[in-house]
Amino acid sequence: MCGIAGFWNKKNVPASEERLRIMTDALIHRGPDAGGYQILDDLALGHRRLSILDLSEHANQPFVSPCGNFSLVFNGEIFNYQEFYPELKNKGYRFKTSADTEVLLFLLMEYGVQILPRLNGFFAFAFWDGSNRELILVRDRFGVKPLFWSESEDLLAFASEPKSFFALGLEKIVAEEHLDELFFYRHVSGENTVFEDIKRFLPGYYQVWEDGVRLRKYANWYHLGEELKAHSPIKNPLQWYEETFYDSVRLRMISDVPVGTMLSGGLDSSSILFAQHQLGYTGLSSWNLKFKGFEKDESKLAERFSNDLGVEYHGLEFLGESLRSILHRSIQINDEPLMHFTDGLLLGLSLEAKKKVSVLLTGEGADEVMAGYVRHKVFSNKLKYDVLKYLEYIPDRWIKSSRLKKIKRYISFTNPDFHILTNANDWFLKDLEYLGLGSLNVLPTYRIQKLEEAKKYFPKNPLRQLLYLDHFTHLGSLNDKNDRTTMGASIECREPFLDHRLVTGINSLPDQYFSTQGKGKWISMNSIGKKLPDYIQQHEKIGLAIPWSMYFLEVEEFREHLEHMHKSPLFEMGWLNYLDVKRVVNDFKKNPLGYNHLIRPLFFNSYWYKVIFGS
Repeated sequence: MCGIAGFWNKKNVPASEERLRIMTDALIHRGPDAGGYQILDDLALGHRRLSILDLSEHANQPFVSPCGNFSLVFNGEIFNYQEFYPELKNKGYRFKTSADTEVLLFLLMEYGVQILPRLNGFFAFAFWDGSNRELILVRDRFGVKPLFWSESEDLLAFASEPKSFFALGLEKIVAEEHLDELFFYRHVSGENTVFEDIKRFLPGYYQVWEDGVRLRKYANWYHLGEELKAHSPIKNPLQWYEETFYDSVRLRMISDVPVGTMLSGGLDSSSILFAQHQLGYTGLSSWNLKFKGFEKDESKLAERFSNDLGVEYHGLEFLGESLRSILHRSIQINDEPLMHFTDGLLLGLSLEAKKKVSVLLTGEGADEVMAGYVRHKVFSNKLKYDVLKYLEYIPDRWIKSSRLKKIKRYISFTNPDFHILTNANDWFLKDLEYLGLGSLNVLPTYRIQKLEEAKKYFPKNPLRQLLYLDHFTHLGSLNDKNDRTTMGASIECREPFLDHRLVTGINSLPDQYFSTQGKGKWISMNSIGKKLPDYIQQHEKIGLAIPWSMYFLEVEEFREHLEHMHKSPLFEMGWLNYLDVKRVVNDFKKNPLGYNHLIRPLFFNSYWYKVIFGS
């Protein structure tokens, strides 16, 4: 797990090592253990290393082939790298390290991008072929590891995080045309970012750069829809799932440094800890966020389960100054705005965990793959979906449940496709009416394209269409969050549920394996879930809930920002100039829970702007 960066000057201008160092060293939090720099005439390759496998200096990067024609800078892990040793040794390759980086370099030398489907892992890397003067950039199937790129008149550049481009001299400018999607959907999807001239590399794609002058090829090497269609039938799904999940956990325990587990007390993270225990691993530790006095605090559940398994439990709480400090730091680490509102706390947890471990396993991805969110229940069957539409005719004063109130705002617009597009939203068209915003672009091209793609593979099932869309949108934003909040503490975060064998195989299953009854995630609940204690199986799904409405009013700096955030220059950009921010703040203070969903994006984005731009 590391940080990578580099650039290719146009017009054969020699690359500057000083510029490369500035660009690469901006990522030192991703790799505090070593820095590496290589200048190849007009090409520059940089690396910051977090040592996970083969802790020796011999495994430092950039990694150069014995012949000197090939170089690699690599962020991530190839979990099945040991499988390739016999094959490569038979072809005459000789190894000097026990690191997966050397295996990946030799595989690329031997097979090129044709090897990618055989890799099990998460990764973003740049591979230099000096003979053909080609630079190949690759991102993993599901976008677990980040990769960004930028092009100017002078160069092509890539990096693990946008801050490298700013260090290189790119001006930091908000792309106002993407603010609609950012606020409405909580994430800028596809290639776009919130910054001008910075593109996000699409998951499952590779690029070929030629002579630094042009992007010769941008191609898809993994396509979920085509892969699930080509997947062979799974004869015994429950047995297959359990065996594959255990193997996924086993692979993600490969490490030369201590490994811990983020534990919420829910089904997903508990399944991981249980699998680790069943596989016979020792020295395990769990890491949990506590919210004392908050009704959605699950720390007692996590602690009890850890104790039952003999696992060392760590419950962490962040309040007051510590909460403000980690939020500030998480904004600087992330670059882009925080729109899940858990980033600071996850960074705080990671900073504490780093004192004992350098790898954390997490249950991220299970809900998107197996239909585990409460919001998925809207599409559990057509009857329920049709009945929920009648909420529009029930006065708000008669609806006591906050969840039903949210569904009423969500369901008020009667287009089923739009309900799929906005299923993960906090804001809906009713909220835009309240805010006086009638002209936002709420149909981003990338989201529409992915929904149409989902219809192709699941033409008669809105739930499956939603899960497919989540894979490319909501899951992408969660992967960004997980990567930054853990790598911000120099910790590698691994997601067993995003093993490509699980994701592709589960997506190939018939509709009956996607029941949303109870906690959803039918195939998980009816396999490993059955082996968990009753207090885990029967506990209501909560998710990571944080009482921000209370914190905004009680933490002094947050309260101060709340009172004055209407002065933020952010609210002078585009459509934000038409917002009556003071009105929203006043309504929030009168009814914090009722307006929490509206105030959070306004608060966090203006707080982000203050930290990033200093105003």
